[in-house]
Amino acid sequence: MVARLLLIRHAAIDGNARSLLVGSSDVPASPEGLAGLQRLAPVLAGFQPEAWYSSPLRRARQTCARLAEFCPAAGQAVVDERLREIDFGRWEMKSFADIAGSEPELIAAWSEYSHFTFPEGEAVAAFHARTAAILAELRAAAYREIAVVAHGGVIRTLICQALGLSPRHYLLFDVRPGSLAVLDLHSEGAVLAGLNL
Repeated sequence: MVARLLLIRHAAIDGNARSLLVGSSDVPASPEGLAGLQRLAPVLAGFQPEAWYSSPLRRARQTCARLAEFCPAAGQAVVDERLREIDFGRWEMKSFADIAGSEPELIAAWSEYSHFTFPEGEAVAAFHARTAAILAELRAAAYREIAVVAHGGVIRTLICQALGLSPRHYLLFDVRPGSLAVLDLHSEGAVLAGLNL
């Protein structure tokens, strides 16, 4: 049974896209974001992940490739579709302000969160189901420590699920690009041992 999850958010993307809803769009990490991952080298040196998992999206795979420079096993990360960021549908690559101006009724419906489906996109319930499935699989793995390279929404949702919080509380956690969150897992629940390391 795994005892620790190292949750690494992918490197930062281009500055122009940071204010947009970027979910399933396969945008790359920025050169500056990838260079900034070097600051994780001394942090990750204190851990010994026995397995690595990654989202299939390019920005996560690029992050794994850069991390492999000082954590070679990151280069062999298992790519898992369940770690893909939520699909915002027609809201992809739009700003919250633009969406609120054009579809205020849907923004209000979004506050119901767990019953919401993004227009032409993914149902929040389906997103929760796939993150819960990968969390259960990782918890049952025969490793003591696993590193996961994924996205802000995925990591926040995994933290909520592991801590037994409602997934609607995912916005309580600010998970910065290129940062590490540490979840110590126990038979009953978990402890968030570090955030934005």
